[in-house]
Amino acid sequence: VVGNGDVTSAEAAKHMIEDTGCAGVSIGRGAFYNPWIFKHTQHYITTGELLPEPTFDERIRVLRRHYDLMVEVFGEDRGSVMFRKVAPWYAKRFGPAKPFNKAIVQISTRDEFESVLANYLDWRIRFTDDQGELLPQFELEPLVASFMNEPETAVEKRKAIPVPKGPVEVW
Repeated sequence: VVGNGDVTSAEAAKHMIEDTGCAGVSIGRGAFYNPWIFKHTQHYITTGELLPEPTFDERIRVLRRHYDLMVEVFGEDRGSVMFRKVAPWYAKRFGPAKPFNKAIVQISTRDEFESVLANYLDWRIRFTDDQGELLPQFELEPLVASFMNEPETAVEKRKAIPVPKGPVEVW
């Protein structure tokens, strides 16, 4: 049996395996904004040691490489258009990224890609310290799968209409 759903980190993958007894996990959307998840999961399961989350610079390096590969495979026009769907996933772990997300989904050329990225990097500086790290008020929350939350915490954070528990007669 393969476990599936909300596996966004190495901890979530290991938790799912241990909690459900499944033979493996299927990782979907979690890989879009965390392409390192496979390497990190393998390392965590085999050593018990969590690797640090990639730095912002590493995320940008991989974003650029991903764009380059899409252009190489599909050509500049088609690759740029296809990358519009991919880039916002990377931005989920950039910190403040609204201007990037608005602009990147309109690129059609490499020059536009580089321009959007350069503008974003300039804009992002206001949210960072002298070392380029996000200021405390803009730091990202750790990736935690919803199934790893304590039941009370999950209910408190739920935005949907609460569903009564127990037999219908008790509602």
